[in-house]
Amino acid sequence: MHYLVVSALLLLSLLLNTSPATASSETDFHSYMKVWDTKIELASQYLKDAESEFKRGDELQGCFKQTKAAQFGIEATESLIKAFEISGSTDDMSNINSGLEKWKELRDFC
Repeated sequence: MHYLVVSALLLLSLLLNTSPATASSETDFHSYMKVWDTKIELASQYLKDAESEFKRGDELQGCFKQTKAAQFGIEATESLIKAFEISGSTDDMSNINSGLEKWKELRDFC
């Protein structure tokens, strides 16, 4: 499980460095980006907490927090995808779609 938490943290850093082009619908775009910012921060915190729980040997709490992190990560990534679609920056979404799948794996692992 520790491997998945580390993988998710690496994925999180990759996704945080992704920024879409200007949006055609400013209000929707900013709304989706606000959801992205909020939820990815929550996901990151829950991942850190999960890692701490696993290190302490508390598998139940670790899995609970890992699942919460994944839920927030999925919501954040889906919002980022919508922002990209609004901005028209959908040429290479493979990293983001791959990230979404990793979040789902993380959620389903526990």
